[in-house]
Amino acid sequence: MCGLSFAPKAWRVTAAAAAMAAVFGPWGARAIDGGAPAGRDALARATVAIGTITRPEDALKLTRCSGILVAPDLVLTAAHCVNGDPLGALVVFFDGSSPASPVYAARVLARYSPDPGEMLPNAAPDVSLADLSVDLAVLKLTQPVRDRRPVLLASDPRRVPKQLRFAGAGLSRTGVGRLRTVGLTPVAATNTGLTIAHVNGGQVCFGDSGGPVIATDRNGSYVWGVASAVLTKTAPCGRYVIVAPAAQVFSAAGLR
Repeated sequence: MCGLSFAPKAWRVTAAAAAMAAVFGPWGARAIDGGAPAGRDALARATVAIGTITRPEDALKLTRCSGILVAPDLVLTAAHCVNGDPLGALVVFFDGSSPASPVYAARVLARYSPDPGEMLPNAAPDVSLADLSVDLAVLKLTQPVRDRRPVLLASDPRRVPKQLRFAGAGLSRTGVGRLRTVGLTPVAATNTGLTIAHVNGGQVCFGDSGGPVIATDRNGSYVWGVASAVLTKTAPCGRYVIVAPAAQVFSAAGLR
């Protein structure tokens, strides 16, 4: 696996469905540890924080995730971020690393479970794909966004980029966290586009689930997928992120 060894008994796959859940209170989930504050590029302008409210066992809970605008009224995120038939969902954009108004309401349009596929030769023989969280969801905003440009989706899940960028925002003590970005280097992939990537100079944390993973080619930036889980020995953060491939689900729709 490109010189890296994963010991499945030592590593824990943290699906952020549980990791994202945080009851109302003074503490919140951590966002990217390391990396850099977001600027004002295409990735930062399209990345969002997503808050959903659910009522499991008669106790209101707030789930915090990240996502990205892929059409004027559509946001792509991880499906486990909107499990449990949420009572409501709110979407917040950013100016640089700071949350910006207005806040948009949204509903769940669709959930997807991409095929994890099979690891490419010599990729990661010690990682069990059955243990990995791979899911996607699309939220529909109640009104289209006029002043933000959506990021297009990848078209071919088999062409794994050599370099990726990731953006995410967690929940601070007072509300929406700061948006940060970090580079990723793919270290393993499957024939259907599921990617395991190393976080360069930082860690991906619970509040980052559903955050966009993008690549850039001569036509500009495009969404390779979203962060669906982390491989870690010590929660809540990890240096290896599982990327759910967007192209496997959406390429047939001709979005890119």
